[in-house]
Amino acid sequence: MKKTLLICLTLLVSYAAQSQTADSVKWERKGSLGFTFANVGLSNWAGGGESSVSLGTIFNAAAVRKATHSTWKNQVDFALGGAKLGDRDFRKTDDAIILLSQYKRKINEKFGYSVSSILRTQLLEGNNYVADPLNPGELITEKISNFMAPGYLSVNLGMEYSSGDVFTVSFAPAAGKFTFVMDDELSAAGAYGVDPGDKVRAEFGTNVLTTLNLKLMENISFQSNLNFFTAYNSFGNVDTNWETLLVMKVNSWFNATFGTQLIYDDDILIKGEDGNVSREIQFKHVLNLGVNFKLFSTGN
Repeated sequence: MKKTLLICLTLLVSYAAQSQTADSVKWERKGSLGFTFANVGLSNWAGGGESSVSLGTIFNAAAVRKATHSTWKNQVDFALGGAKLGDRDFRKTDDAIILLSQYKRKINEKFGYSVSSILRTQLLEGNNYVADPLNPGELITEKISNFMAPGYLSVNLGMEYSSGDVFTVSFAPAAGKFTFVMDDELSAAGAYGVDPGDKVRAEFGTNVLTTLNLKLMENISFQSNLNFFTAYNSFGNVDTNWETLLVMKVNSWFNATFGTQLIYDDDILIKGEDGNVSREIQFKHVLNLGVNFKLFSTGN
């Protein structure tokens, strides 16, 4: 089945490239770069607390090729942030790399078929800090992630329903999910569901993706991407990835964003404070206040 999926994807991408020549084509490109900074300084502060510094950067770029009956979208999103609390070293607080390529061809105004691939990973090593039982007050650093450890590649072939630019539902009965653990230490431990010693886990199943884009007010927008995947060899065990982003623009330079991500993956075990591991819902939220520069925005 995996070979059949790859053959179908190859044929469809080839057809997509050839069909573009028959349509009138327009390219749209945009990119932005943002920085965030926060600082708290305390000296002889009776109320207690610790001084802190946090830094972050966000980069987004997209190139969309629009034709009469089709759209080809390529996008890259990058975020990296860290914080220093008191006299501790800087620790990572945000780290994400997302690469997307999607081709869609219309059947009519609302329905069409699509083929897409999404790669998700991070840039830097991620650590967990636990109390050292032999040295009270000291922490032990445990490596739990790294670049392409994990890395997730999702490849989907299916149908799509869209209601303008607001709401879209994609159903892909031919979907592949590939989990990469390229770090030798994490691979040997069987992290992220790979067999110990292996660096790739491949699953074939069904994928459903819903996207929502709302303009709440003149300078406030909301985005939501909700993704479900279930493998055919364990049908019913649903992996979930739900991301939201609220963008509030002050002006063309300054803005605030609040993003959340919820993940449940049946193959990922989370170590608790008691040392036991179990399947858990992962959740994070990121609030950014800062300056944003438009690098480019073109269309022809």
